[in-house]
Amino acid sequence: MIKQAVFAFLCIAASPLSVLADGEEPVVDEPVPTPQENQYVRGSQLSYDPFYVLPNQRGYKSIDVGVRGNDIGKPDKTTDFFLMSKFTPSDGIEVGAQLGFGFLNESASNFSSLIVGSKYSLGPQRAAAVNLLMPAGDIKNPGISLGIMNTLALGQQLEINKQLFVGVLKGFTGGSGIVVDAAVEPVLIINPRWVAYLSVTMSSNTTDWSGQMSIDAFPNIDWVISDGNTLNLGLQLGLTGDAKSETTGLYLTLLRTM
Repeated sequence: MIKQAVFAFLCIAASPLSVLADGEEPVVDEPVPTPQENQYVRGSQLSYDPFYVLPNQRGYKSIDVGVRGNDIGKPDKTTDFFLMSKFTPSDGIEVGAQLGFGFLNESASNFSSLIVGSKYSLGPQRAAAVNLLMPAGDIKNPGISLGIMNTLALGQQLEINKQLFVGVLKGFTGGSGIVVDAAVEPVLIINPRWVAYLSVTMSSNTTDWSGQMSIDAFPNIDWVISDGNTLNLGLQLGLTGDAKSETTGLYLTLLRTM
């Protein structure tokens, strides 16, 4: 029932892009499916946490359930699901894990990936992170990533999140070089219920910096439905680079904090 509802939502969101004039034949340019492990090699997910969030106080818990439609024109062939859970066993220390599922992705298995990790607070507005990509599902080789996160407050309603991750081992690099993944994310706190983000990400590999370069934009917005429940809706848009996103992605995530 959940998968059918999500599939219907993605079809409705994609329908405006598929309207053709009478008698006009659609132009079909079928992309080659990207194997799940290659998505990690490109550095698209070097952290278990799908969002930029600094470690919280002791006892904090969060569960995210999300859908990543990598091509809104083909939601039945390119959509991934994920489940992320994290908690803070001690002040400033967070541990978590993310499970990936390819129920509607023709290039991924039903259970496709597992990444676990931890964040350690270095102060009120910065943290370090370490993640381990497990050889599970479609991932045949392990990967390790290290990251640094920092937030710059520009006022009560505006801040800028920045993070830099590097990935090593074959699971992340494909067997050569080092994956570098950076992001800058301006944040506008509209009011207590609405927060807007404009994340710009850059990813590449040191063995072929220009050939594997991707710069993408991820505009998204949080809607606080009720205390502890937030809905995030976002788009992924390719900006520049040989490895940029060639299609428009649609993301939907329900975040539950405790």
